Amino acid sequence: MALIGKWWWRFKTKTTSLWVKVISSIYGSSGGLLLDDSFRIDSYKSVWNEILKTGNNFNALGLPFRSFFVKDLGDGEATSFWKDVWIGNEVLKDKFKRLSRFDNDINASVKDRVIWDGAKGAGNWSWAREPFERAKDELEGLTKLISGAVLHPEKKDAWRWALGTNGLFTTKALTDMINSGLLTSSDSNCETLRNKLVPKKVEVFVWRARKLRLPVLVELDKRGIDLHSVRCPLCDEDIETVNNSLILCKHVFAVWSKVFDWWGRGGIPFINVGDLFLDTGRANSYRRKIIWQAVGWVCSYLIWKNRNQKVLTNKSWNVPITLNEIQVKSFEWIAKRCKSQVIDWHNWIYNPQIFI
Repeated sequence: MALIGKWWWRFKTKTTSLWVKVISSIYGSSGGLLLDDSFRIDSYKSVWNEILKTGNNFNALGLPFRSFFVKDLGDGEATSFWKDVWIGNEVLKDKFKRLSRFDNDINASVKDRVIWDGAKGAGNWSWAREPFERAKDELEGLTKLISGAVLHPEKKDAWRWALGTNGLFTTKALTDMINSGLLTSSDSNCETLRNKLVPKKVEVFVWRARKLRLPVLVELDKRGIDLHSVRCPLCDEDIETVNNSLILCKHVFAVWSKVFDWWGRGGIPFINVGDLFLDTGRANSYRRKIIWQAVGWVCSYLIWKNRNQKVLTNKSWNVPITLNEIQVKSFEWIAKRCKSQVIDWHNWIYNPQIFI
């Protein structure tokens, strides 16, 4: 989502590029990125159409994606008065809904609608009819708001990314915002779990797995994707569900058996992902519980990663190599984040029970 969202930034800032001119000729000067251009999303089937739909995906997470693009005013000529975020933190069309309907030109620029005398801004209105009732009240609020506008006639308008410290778009900042939106999404049947000893990407994976939102073959088939088979790509003995891909497949179960042997534990106590991610072993303190839970989360994350490599690149499934990767990655992530206890490599490999 973050990488696709970056194309919004590129469209807004690479105005002289040929591809931007092509998109503008099809979708209009705004490229279909403005809220009132949403009708175009269903009118065209193209790669750019999918990029536009990303805005709706951000809305679904409660992230005001469009408001992250802010105009730094110069002369106001390239900034839409009603449709761009240029004063305050939202577009004036949304803040003054009734009043915007009275304007003769909803696409008017800031330069068209604001008179700058060097000290403060004043309205330069062009009404289709004179505002009345509530619209008149909105006009008073708008007039007061734009009196604080500052224009710089000597320079051109420019875009600024609100999440960036230097005003430039960064995929990392947007990714962090997306992860925050994912992990705080509420679901009455699936409480969000957190573990401070694993990276955010592992937490997101756990959230997706518990909600059965991993792209296993059965789920892809439900969505109408034409597949040769929905049987497990590792064992070919059962259909591939989330539970099968992370626990029940005999090749995956063999990995879990090795992990439990490594930690000196008995039989595997779970058969579904709900119990898997809640398992805290026999630990008797919060610190020890989250260490074992983190090991389980890392193990399931790497099992899924290796499953994908098998499906996408036909890489052979190797239990010892997978176990070794789990040992290395779990140590790397957990030891780095565990502030209350020193975790050394030798004990982690040969005597990990002391940590739980």
